[in-house]
Amino acid sequence: MPRPRKPRSILPPHVHAVRSRGRDYYYLQPFRNTSREVPRIALPGAPFTPNGTPDPAWWSAYCELSGTTPQPTAGTFSALITAFTNSAEWRELSPKTQQLWRPLLERVEQAWSSLSVAGLKPRHVLALRDSYADRPGAANNLMRALSSMMTWSIPQGWRETNPCADLRKLKVGSGYAPWTWQEIEHFRKHARVDLWHAAAIALYTGQRQADVIAMKWNDIDRSLIAVVQEKTGKRLWIPMHENLRSVLAEIPRVSVTILTSSRHVPWTSDGFRHVWADQLASSVMAPLRERRRVFHGLRKSAVVFLLEAGCTDAEVCAITGQSREMVEHYALQVNQRKLAAAAILKWETATQARTENERDDSL
Repeated sequence: MPRPRKPRSILPPHVHAVRSRGRDYYYLQPFRNTSREVPRIALPGAPFTPNGTPDPAWWSAYCELSGTTPQPTAGTFSALITAFTNSAEWRELSPKTQQLWRPLLERVEQAWSSLSVAGLKPRHVLALRDSYADRPGAANNLMRALSSMMTWSIPQGWRETNPCADLRKLKVGSGYAPWTWQEIEHFRKHARVDLWHAAAIALYTGQRQADVIAMKWNDIDRSLIAVVQEKTGKRLWIPMHENLRSVLAEIPRVSVTILTSSRHVPWTSDGFRHVWADQLASSVMAPLRERRRVFHGLRKSAVVFLLEAGCTDAEVCAITGQSREMVEHYALQVNQRKLAAAAILKWETATQARTENERDDSL
């Protein structure tokens, strides 16, 4: 088996490698081959493990011996991340996306802080991605954040290509399932009334948790409710289902927001998640907890119910603000169930007819 290639092209400043007897040795030697050259210092081990991921011990020794400071060096990932997160393009991202991407870019900086952006190869990206192999969703989000930053860097002169462009995402599960109508009724009967109100608004508008708890009374105009989605920035006008109108009529107007905490103040995202988790942890909610029902599943339920009612993909998108691709994914599942039910019905009919024919023949 060929020995994995070392990513030597992205070694940090003042480090060079010497190959001897089939092994690479790494040395720190500032101003090498100049009049200011100083004696070289051997660095223990190698900067990367055989699978291409950074070796923390090697990088710790390098930082200590080189006196590396957190100040980003021109052309390095530390400098790029600083530039990208202060760019106009970064400010155009939704606050939710920024919140999601910041820790991921911090992970990139931990791995490649002093490395040259220009030297990054697809194999290095794959090694970093695969370090999240046990969390494919996080791995794919890291790829999105890194790819976006790489795309931004090209016209800025950092590099000429995006090394993430042709790399595939990791496969993830089907995600959290939509709630069935029986599960929704169970929650309605046993949940705190304020949490049922939140669940009902999510169900009948098909919106995410952040958008549901942010809805205001003045967003309602006759039979429509206005939504500006936090994640996408999309502006939607959603006609109100008659059941939603009934729910809204039950909610006291004690704040500018429709939904409030027990202190009658607008929910914070963390506060709502905490109370929701406590509710699902109660013994009466064990059937929902065992089936891993989460708030976001109500948005999926809205999609399924709309499709089952005969709505087109475009009509569903107009309600939920989702991409056509995402709605088509759910439509395939709904259509599969309908086709399967029709197929079994035809099979049963054919079986019954054959049985009757065989009975007549026997007579």
